[in-house]
Amino acid sequence: MRMTSFAWLFGAGILFGLPSAGGAVTLTIPGTGACEAALKSVAAAYERTHPVARVVIPRSVHSEGGIRQVIDGEVVLARVSRPLTPEEAEKKLVHRVFARDAVTFAVGAGVRASGFTIRQIADIFSGKVTRWEVLAAGKGPIRVLLREQGDASLNILMSRYKEIRDLRFTSQGKILYHDLEMVDMLQKYRNSIGFATMSSLGAASATVIPLAIDGIAPTKENISAASYPVLIEYALVYREDALPPEARDFVDFLFSRAGRNALSDHGLTPLER
Repeated sequence: MRMTSFAWLFGAGILFGLPSAGGAVTLTIPGTGACEAALKSVAAAYERTHPVARVVIPRSVHSEGGIRQVIDGEVVLARVSRPLTPEEAEKKLVHRVFARDAVTFAVGAGVRASGFTIRQIADIFSGKVTRWEVLAAGKGPIRVLLREQGDASLNILMSRYKEIRDLRFTSQGKILYHDLEMVDMLQKYRNSIGFATMSSLGAASATVIPLAIDGIAPTKENISAASYPVLIEYALVYREDALPPEARDFVDFLFSRAGRNALSDHGLTPLER
């Protein structure tokens, strides 16, 4: 019996045409960490109905890293949380948006607040306000959790709010490098505040509280209506003429009812093809 399969292996920098374990087809989709958890759920749903396929969603290399691997021919699909730059668009890449998410500030279980103004948030992240008592939001010192420069969520917050864009962040903040790290730290430290996507926060326990900004909460209704002020869109990036049938099948699944349900179950708002 003749068996054909392919594997795009993340991190090696080479396009391999080798069967993976058990003869399954393996598709690796690198890129942003913002939708990593949600796409893992989609991948699991896909694999349940495609037993000879395996979809790997590796740790974040940011949108830029995923796009670069598509351009260099190392992978055929990347996941991104921003539009293509003019230079990237010149490479004849397809940018197919599949879902909308929200970037939200969140606090640990020891904080007694459901929302803040953007000015109050800026004061916290700059270190101007260092104790929760000042905001009548609990007791004790504020533990600030930050993301590294270039993070997709941070970039969107900076583009949306001048108060964040002009901010000199406190030197006492702890810099994290992944949404799942942010979720872990928010759960671990009761007096903490940080920010992440709502879909990432969906993996957190009920002790992590998403915050309203200027009175607008990141509810599913507000996200669907685009009335929540900090939204992010996720897309797959690929070359139309370089997309193998097996990879195209995953893209089709992402926009199918089953794929859209998996995205919705993970807190995203699926968008039409």
